[in-house]
Amino acid sequence: MPDEIKIKDRIFTELFSEEKLEELISTCVFRVRSTIDATKDLVVIGVLNGGIPLCNDIAFSLSENVIVDYVKAVSYGDSLRSSGEVKLLLDSVTDVSGKAVLIVDDIIDSGRTVSFLKDHFTAKGAQKVMICSLFYKRNALFPEPDFFGAEIEDQFIVGYGLDYAGKGRNLRKILKLK
Repeated sequence: MPDEIKIKDRIFTELFSEEKLEELISTCVFRVRSTIDATKDLVVIGVLNGGIPLCNDIAFSLSENVIVDYVKAVSYGDSLRSSGEVKLLLDSVTDVSGKAVLIVDDIIDSGRTVSFLKDHFTAKGAQKVMICSLFYKRNALFPEPDFFGAEIEDQFIVGYGLDYAGKGRNLRKILKLK
């Protein structure tokens, strides 16, 4: 049985080892690199805070012509479930008019955040908006993203950017709530 790790008031156990996590990241990065033409007006938008590790891994694998920027959109706070309301706390300063946008987040859970951001960047004039996340939970609100590492069951996870009340983001493996 995997070791148990206590984060704040909850117990977590291993879902994906560091090796399996690296495999998922590599697969996701490969899918993006083999599909997207990064030589043409591509803006990669990392969703703070959880999407930063994957955003960095993707951006470092693309050409020097890519623009990287960030947004902060929240729907969780310190809870285990989405509040149902998305708040944009920090917007991108990059002009996306006529450009392809790749939004990179850690997980698509309810789909509210990425749906909100897709609409947001479309309204800002993006030519095309694509979605990438390391993990995806099948849901009724948001169809399968353009790129993802793994589909997971409806469980709460932490590690590699994913957190519980701000803790656990720095783990190089993925843990699930026991």
